[in-house]
Amino acid sequence: GLSKGGFVGLGALSLPLLAMATSPVRAAAILLPILIVQDVVGVWAFRRDWDADILGWMLPGAAIGIALGYLFAAQVPTTAVLALVGA
Repeated sequence: GLSKGGFVGLGALSLPLLAMATSPVRAAAILLPILIVQDVVGVWAFRRDWDADILGWMLPGAAIGIALGYLFAAQVPTTAVLALVGA
């Protein structure tokens, strides 16, 4: 939540700190619903200021990114994910 509130440095520490206590995939799964709710609130705040053309260009890439992220998390060993989080 701190990363969305302007404290970028503190928010970037949330995943590595949580990954020290649990597996990195589980840490990301714990943080993901919080980030989704924050994005929904942001979209609600700017619901009258959107452009359909930009949304049309962004949605296919977002769908591909979500699918690749799912495949990455499902296939890559936990140690590799931990190495990527550490990097």
